[in-house]
Amino acid sequence: MTFGAAAFLLAALAAIIPPILHMINRQRAKQLPFSTLRFLKVSVQKTRRRRQIRDIFLMLLRMAVLILIAIGLARPTLSKVRSLFGGSEAAVAIVLDNSASMGWIDEGRPRFELAVAAANQILGELQAGDEVALWATCGQSYPELGKFDRQHDKVRQLLAQIAQQGPTFERGSLMPLIIQAREQLAQSQAPQRYLFVITDNQSVAWEGLEENRSPASRDTTPPKNGREDRRLRDIPIVVVDCQRTPRPNVAVRKATVQSVLPVAGVPMKVVLELFNASSVPQQRVAEVYVDGIKVGTTPELTIPPEGAVPAEVVFTLDRGGIHQGEVRLVGEDGARFDDRRFFTIEIEAAIPVAVVINERREIAYLNDSFYLEKALEPIEGQNWAIKTSLLTSNELTTEPLSKYRIIYLVNLHSLEAPVVEKLATFVQNGGRLVWVAGEEVDPTTYNGMNEMAKGGLLPVPLDSVRSAEIEEGRDSWRVNWLDVQHPAISGFAEPPALYQSILVYKYVRLKADETDGARVLLRLDGDGDPLLVEKQVGQGIVLFLGTSVHVEWTNFPLRPIFAPLMARLAFYLAGGEATQSAGLAGQPLVIPFLGQIPPGVIEVTPPSGSLMRFNVEPQSKEFRYTDTHQVGVYQFRLLASVRPVQKAFAVNVDPDESDPTKIENATIEEAFSGFPLVFAENPEDLSQTFDFLRHGKSLAEFFLTLVLLGLVFETFISNWFSPRDEEKRPRPLESYRPTRRLAPQLG
Repeated sequence: MTFGAAAFLLAALAAIIPPILHMINRQRAKQLPFSTLRFLKVSVQKTRRRRQIRDIFLMLLRMAVLILIAIGLARPTLSKVRSLFGGSEAAVAIVLDNSASMGWIDEGRPRFELAVAAANQILGELQAGDEVALWATCGQSYPELGKFDRQHDKVRQLLAQIAQQGPTFERGSLMPLIIQAREQLAQSQAPQRYLFVITDNQSVAWEGLEENRSPASRDTTPPKNGREDRRLRDIPIVVVDCQRTPRPNVAVRKATVQSVLPVAGVPMKVVLELFNASSVPQQRVAEVYVDGIKVGTTPELTIPPEGAVPAEVVFTLDRGGIHQGEVRLVGEDGARFDDRRFFTIEIEAAIPVAVVINERREIAYLNDSFYLEKALEPIEGQNWAIKTSLLTSNELTTEPLSKYRIIYLVNLHSLEAPVVEKLATFVQNGGRLVWVAGEEVDPTTYNGMNEMAKGGLLPVPLDSVRSAEIEEGRDSWRVNWLDVQHPAISGFAEPPALYQSILVYKYVRLKADETDGARVLLRLDGDGDPLLVEKQVGQGIVLFLGTSVHVEWTNFPLRPIFAPLMARLAFYLAGGEATQSAGLAGQPLVIPFLGQIPPGVIEVTPPSGSLMRFNVEPQSKEFRYTDTHQVGVYQFRLLASVRPVQKAFAVNVDPDESDPTKIENATIEEAFSGFPLVFAENPEDLSQTFDFLRHGKSLAEFFLTLVLLGLVFETFISNWFSPRDEEKRPRPLESYRPTRRLAPQLG
């Protein structure tokens, strides 16, 4: 406890006045015997003792009142921190929250505007020679951030730059900066050190608070450097709260595209989610734009308090390629940063399919893939959902496989190790691989390639080649079963004659004891051997057709079921969601090269429209782009040696920034238990906070309140023990019966 006017403590000497007056009142009068009043002696003694107790109690109470008056006038204060900016040099660290939630309108003003004003108030309290450093939770990085400087104008200029940019679209994290600032303050030689944290106290901003609790609150072993720990405990943490009464807000928290087949002309839909961050229901409408053109609008949605509702907008795109989309909320609310959400759609004009054979024949009919090509692309030169490219096995060495959705490997002989590795990587990253048997397929060789790829090429290891004529003396086997639950096969279950008309003369038998994780789609009669098998590998799918797609091994290509089944199977393999690449503001965008030769140059076009070029090292495995402070669509153009490749990423604000949950002061106090902690509830005027840091918490009002209570109590006690009017009035003599009884005897 300290005193702002200690001289007034001398007034406590006035407490000796009540004892002096008490002693004066205790002087006894001269006693004269009066025999007729001897019967009142007992009553008088009882009254005297009662008055003595009252007088002593009142004397002590009046002494206490005089002492409390003296202490109250001396302006007592109580504080756990040392005086601020008073005489000796100070080191001040300011952590400024400029995350997306600081753009929320709060009592008519953005929170970030209040935060910047609070930071300027702190800078205005500094004296010449004081050190100050500024940190920002997110946004662009400046070399001056986090560096102590005695030139306060430089820090003011840095704060002005951050204020000019406004709150970012990024998610802020306070704890790493608080730890960094405290460590630097602990190393400072300034006698006074302070840490100011200016934030809206959003719970997500304090993520990691529990992991960074003080050793005292975690009951763990304190740091080995005891001196540094003591210096940390001497640093007051001042939390300036900028969240008060936020304006109601609705956020677009999700926007994803769903499509049965990611091909132009096929309907698709945007599934979005609206979140109401306020405590009252909200009615909002959302619009969907693709390439700047509005493609749909939701009906008016009623969103419950602190709840979310989904919505859908269906549309169709008439061309393939990369499209830029956006969901916009109609109207205004408490925060603009979450009223828009961007997305990208990358669809094909047609499904890109590669058909790989050993070599091209001069007569197309002689190619092993002839019937397969016709089934996948029945009309050449016409718009069709599948676009095939015929390759040879040698061309796989240089061909970028990532540009294909499905690769059919038809009757191939053994492949080189680099090609096997490329195919395995293709499957692991979501590619679809379909093996078709034939005369060139050797089970031992194929099993060796599968082992080289760590089981990532075949759904089931191969056993042997079977011939109906040689092994069983019959013409063929017949397909007698199909998986009616499979989406690509179920449509051909009726009539059974449709698939039972498929005859197989030769096929590659699979190892039946190693079918774990595989799904059989077609079976033959006889031993019930699988003919078509599927398996999920990594993010991709591999299939194996045990017979050929030419007429030497089967009549399958000549049956009516062949073309629709192959097309349906291709649609199934190419199905799923349209390619969408997304990221969050402030986080890097990564483009992996998937084992391929990296491009020499990458051109990047951010939402601002400016074009930037980056050189890529020949040995690079990925490209990382970190300047993602804006929200919108980032376009990348990979200038490879073969042909340029375009990619697009939609960057949005973190949906957690729309969460209005506020951390409780008690939670922060528990985490920083043992450290001086001050909460500033009024960011517009920090004068009371500064006054508290200079002088501590004033106890003058407390002591003066005790004085008032003491005076009231003293009056009450005095009146309670004072004799009533009836007691003061003299009684008539006849009321004393003994005197009346003795009178005749004296006569």
